[in-house]
Amino acid sequence: MLSLLKELKQKSILSEGDYHFARLIAEKQQGQPYSPLQQNLAILLAALCHYSYQQGHSCLHLEADLLPALLNLPYSERDYLHRINEKIEHLPAEQWQSQLQSHIAFTHQPQDKVAPLVFQFERLYFYRIWQDEYRVAEYFAKSTQSMNVANEATQKMQSAVQNLGVFDRTLENAQIAEVLQKYFPETPQKGVINWQKISVAMAMKQAFTLISGGPGTGKTTTVTRLLLALQTLYQRRLRIKLVAPTGKATARLKESMDNSLARLKKELALDDELIQAIPTQPETLHRLLGVRFFEENPKHNKQNPLLLDVLVVDESSMIDLSLMAKLLQALQPQTKLILLGDKDQLASVEAGAILAELGKFLAQGYSPDFVAYLAQTTGQALVSNPVGNPIRDHLCHLTQSHRFDEHSAIGRLAKLINQGKAEESWQFLHKDIAITHFQQVSQQVNDEINCDVVTNSALSLVDLAQYQSEEGNSLVYQQHCAKRVVQSAVLNYTYFLQEIQKLSEQTSPITPEQVQHIFAAFNQVRYLTALRVGELGSEKLNQYIAEGLRAKGLVQFHHPREHYVGKPIMITQNDSNVGLYNGDIGLYLISHDEQGIKRGRFYFENGKRELASRIPSHEPAFVMTVHKSQGSEFNHALMVLPTDPNPILSRELVYTGITRAKTQVTVFSTEQSWKTAVRKQTKRQCGLALQLQHRCE
Repeated sequence: MLSLLKELKQKSILSEGDYHFARLIAEKQQGQPYSPLQQNLAILLAALCHYSYQQGHSCLHLEADLLPALLNLPYSERDYLHRINEKIEHLPAEQWQSQLQSHIAFTHQPQDKVAPLVFQFERLYFYRIWQDEYRVAEYFAKSTQSMNVANEATQKMQSAVQNLGVFDRTLENAQIAEVLQKYFPETPQKGVINWQKISVAMAMKQAFTLISGGPGTGKTTTVTRLLLALQTLYQRRLRIKLVAPTGKATARLKESMDNSLARLKKELALDDELIQAIPTQPETLHRLLGVRFFEENPKHNKQNPLLLDVLVVDESSMIDLSLMAKLLQALQPQTKLILLGDKDQLASVEAGAILAELGKFLAQGYSPDFVAYLAQTTGQALVSNPVGNPIRDHLCHLTQSHRFDEHSAIGRLAKLINQGKAEESWQFLHKDIAITHFQQVSQQVNDEINCDVVTNSALSLVDLAQYQSEEGNSLVYQQHCAKRVVQSAVLNYTYFLQEIQKLSEQTSPITPEQVQHIFAAFNQVRYLTALRVGELGSEKLNQYIAEGLRAKGLVQFHHPREHYVGKPIMITQNDSNVGLYNGDIGLYLISHDEQGIKRGRFYFENGKRELASRIPSHEPAFVMTVHKSQGSEFNHALMVLPTDPNPILSRELVYTGITRAKTQVTVFSTEQSWKTAVRKQTKRQCGLALQLQHRCE
């Protein structure tokens, strides 16, 4: 079996890691009284478990047709499936677990016995990943044992505050109803459910709440109202923190919180003291926990928990299983946890799909007891369901978009994508508009750009099929497509770079307001790509765009890797010493310091500025992958898909890219790639929902 896996490694079907973990298990089982079938099966499962983990799965579901579905071998390599099955004597996947009942590398009772690999619920895990999933499920299960548990958690928080001499009375439904009326004074529309109000009522009762919703559904406004209500009831003394997975996401959260507070202060005539009790300086999750390099446990953990009453976590879909487990371990029992996110977005880069797993329970509706509570506190009448998992009373999905109304082209396109309507969504990009060939003249760069574009102002389509060369040369075809992207980028980034050139000419130091202006100009437009490598990947496109900008005199450098005025970067490695974290966006600017000396530094949206020598690992950011764009928002998002179908394409990827835009989307794609992506829904193999089903029965 090992030699067969080595062949798969040499063909790049398996990775070095897949093969070496299988070899480790092969070495460990030497000398043990296992049959050839058991030995081969153990080696195979070691490789498959590692392979599936690298694909983002937390476990491997042992079911029929596992091998062809998982490996997705091209037709020319299908013979490997037959050879693998011969090595394990064509044993069905459903019998693999029983065959390895006594193998030293596997445990069937992970609570009692530790081994590298775990069998549970017809699934195979790495022990560490199983442990993370177990801990996450344990936290959610404890939060959902009963409504009395939620009341108890609320009372614990009250008790903690009471010890500070702040609060000394039990929260009643009437008090919750009163404060909800204050922060939701709008007259309810007949037959319309106010899900924002429902979610706030939920979070005031429960120890844990997930508020899911698409772009513009008001998640940040909702949590702002929640925090105002809590601080009102608890006399403004609650210890509250706001966090997000990346630096970019924290910047977006701060902007949204500032806007929400300013609007609500005016609408509801709120006093300054209450406004000041609401935090508006989010930090990254890594910084909050004190995650340290080369250390398994962060600074804050079960033995040294976070001293918080309320924790709000934005962009929760980006959080992988391991990091979520660390976060939950670091919470005190009385801490209220509010998760915000979009269950339909891309899952985390690393293993896990926590929001998607929790989202499976949304369709169950709420329990009769919880519906009664909501009726008393919100005045909203919902239909209850006596049968369902208790986790459902902790989940709320916001449906009304305030950014994209029913007539919004972007909102309607996003809905079609979510519904998996490949043909309809492609046709919608063409609806009521014709393909026209036009010449767009850029006054800024004095250049004429020819491009075949389908556009209706909010949506634009560049059909990459039109650049197919007659010779059928794939590389030439992709280079033509890349050239069109670069031409577009040179045009769109001109204003931002011209504003930077103006700053470079001034003799006084750059002010914080000027830095904000430059970032606002940069964030008007962003190019997103599905791929990292290749002609249409972020690495090559960043290089090509920089060279295109240099050719127009907008930037100056000898080599793209050097730091030049106007260069945007994204931090890719957390560095707590410098205070920069994965996802932070910086711009290289030159300014006179207080002594009148010109110095080049990277300036960041959070107000930091650092010399280039102190910047941790980073990459150019004219173009970023859709994965890394999560938590970001731009006026105009331009998404580049590969010319041919690629395994990375998915419905979630396209949806995430489209919904980064506030007002305008441009898609660079072929019809085939677009339809392939929309039809393919990512289904990560996870066991969290199953764990909750077993724990909450």
